[in-house]
Amino acid sequence: MPHGRYHLGMQAVVGWLWRLLPGNPMVIRIVSGGSRRLRHLWVRMGYLGALLLLLFFGLLFGGGMATDVSLTDLAKAGAGVFAFIAYAQVVLVCLIAPLFMAGAIQSEQSGETMDILLTTPLSNLQIVLGSLGGRMFFVLTLLLSGLPLFSVLLIFGGVTIRSVFVAFAVAGLTAIMVGAVAVALSVFRIGGRKAVFAFVIGIAAYLVAAYALDVVVLRNLSGAAAGTTTWLTPLHPLLVLEASINTANYTPPSDEMVAHLPRLVGWYLSRPLGAFAVLTMSLTSVLILASAVMLRRIGQGESKWLHAIRSKLRLGDGNRERAGREVWSNPIAWREANTRGNAAAGILARWGFVFIGLLAAAVLLLFYHTGHLPTLGGGMGARQPYEVFQSAIVVLLLLEVAVVVLVAIYMSAGCVSREREDGTLDLILATPVTPRQYIWGKLRGLVSFLSHLIALPVLTVAMVSGYALIGSALGWPTAKFMVYTLASSSGPQIQYQAPLMLPEAAVLLVLMLVPFVALCVASGMSWSLKARGVLGAVIPTIAVLGVAVLVLGLCGWNAAENVQVVGPIINAFSPVTNLFMIVDPWRRAAGFDSHPTAGRIALGVGALLVAGGYSLIVWGMVVGMIKGFDHTVRRLSGTG
Repeated sequence: MPHGRYHLGMQAVVGWLWRLLPGNPMVIRIVSGGSRRLRHLWVRMGYLGALLLLLFFGLLFGGGMATDVSLTDLAKAGAGVFAFIAYAQVVLVCLIAPLFMAGAIQSEQSGETMDILLTTPLSNLQIVLGSLGGRMFFVLTLLLSGLPLFSVLLIFGGVTIRSVFVAFAVAGLTAIMVGAVAVALSVFRIGGRKAVFAFVIGIAAYLVAAYALDVVVLRNLSGAAAGTTTWLTPLHPLLVLEASINTANYTPPSDEMVAHLPRLVGWYLSRPLGAFAVLTMSLTSVLILASAVMLRRIGQGESKWLHAIRSKLRLGDGNRERAGREVWSNPIAWREANTRGNAAAGILARWGFVFIGLLAAAVLLLFYHTGHLPTLGGGMGARQPYEVFQSAIVVLLLLEVAVVVLVAIYMSAGCVSREREDGTLDLILATPVTPRQYIWGKLRGLVSFLSHLIALPVLTVAMVSGYALIGSALGWPTAKFMVYTLASSSGPQIQYQAPLMLPEAAVLLVLMLVPFVALCVASGMSWSLKARGVLGAVIPTIAVLGVAVLVLGLCGWNAAENVQVVGPIINAFSPVTNLFMIVDPWRRAAGFDSHPTAGRIALGVGALLVAGGYSLIVWGMVVGMIKGFDHTVRRLSGTG
């Protein structure tokens, strides 16, 4: 009899677990419905295509496709390509998973089916896990689709099976965690879909800033053990991945090195992969339980405390009349430039980003001028203060440009599809506004709206260039640094003083950044015009631009290091590697230290070609959107 009760109890537990996730009706509905969509097939094919391109270019530039390659060279090339693809996979997961999860609860809310779900026999935990598991199924299967490609890399040698599984474990844990955060944002209705995209931008900023902090500062602080992980490693997926597959140069401390620390702290420092797994799964569990507890309470309407706060602040009440404002000749452009982000949170976020960025640049400049930057490296590998400062400025610029590009993509990818969803597009089409006015107005208005964000990296570079000019005139030793080079291969060594940053650096950045942001906006608008929803426009835009930037960066970086004059011109087309070139061309451009005048001319020519080339591409994309505007709108509205 006790054995029978135990058997029945086990059956009940197994049945409850089965209904919780594998047999969850929401999981079955989402998976069976999404698997039939052609868009998911194209996403999987595009993901595999991007991995194949990474493999091809990695082997090409890593020396694995030469005619006289030895087995040792092939193994080194395979290990390098594997590491590069593993890092890229984690970055793609961090950017794509929240976008997949943006519709987890939001789709039910927009379709007004959430109230129906709350009246079904489904429990709160089933609803939350169903939304998470159903959409996470596509992300995890997307990761598994790249497993055969990783298996091929095992043939080249230099890659172990453990490294492959570690790469997929880190990517899978990261995907589950960011998916849980996205579901929690949707359940708590913190800004709706905008909060999810803000979360994506925050993830990108964290990946860049935290990785740069570890590489540039923490690994090189005086007293730090060379080649060992830091306290930040278990908190960053890319650092965890590096500690697991690059153990020759970045290894966790041994048990003897952390024996004097408390046991939990020692385990945290010496086992970065295990600590990362525990932290991610703990955070995921907390978010899921909190979402399940608050689901029905939030679904019942606005809470009393929130209603009291809104009443005290008089939000939504009062006089709605406004003074008349002058509208531009193109009303669409004026609307995009002046009516977006007018809420207090939007204004605070925009100007706060600019203020914090300028403050960080000013603090770095002050520390450099007073000689208070941290000492990096030691012995023969010690880095000079100007090198530390230039590296910090590059990291700051990368973070600023990444945020600007992601905001541009999100806003442009939703500028048409959002109006189609809420019916605003039908009202605009009933006015005398032509397709040409509509498309050009969207582009001009969005670029104008982003002008404050675009100005931040430009002002950062201009601040350093101004410091170099003023300091040179006043005789400050920190405004210049000494360059040592050879007059020829057999000639004597010469030296000269170079400015901390080129005087024309801000102009070079403007010529590259403004057309590139316009290209991001045009790409997002193109996909937004074709897609029925915002997510259907954001994901392909990020995928296409990401692959383009990656390919241009690989080509430009190698060309700049190996080809004089022409190399910097090719590198100018990559917005990421071109930042390194603008800040420090003496170390990044081949032959720049020997012939700085020719190098500066090459940088100027490259900036002009980039501005013209990107502008021509944007013009072609806009013309194409104008020609197909009526047909596309009618087709998606079902009237064509």
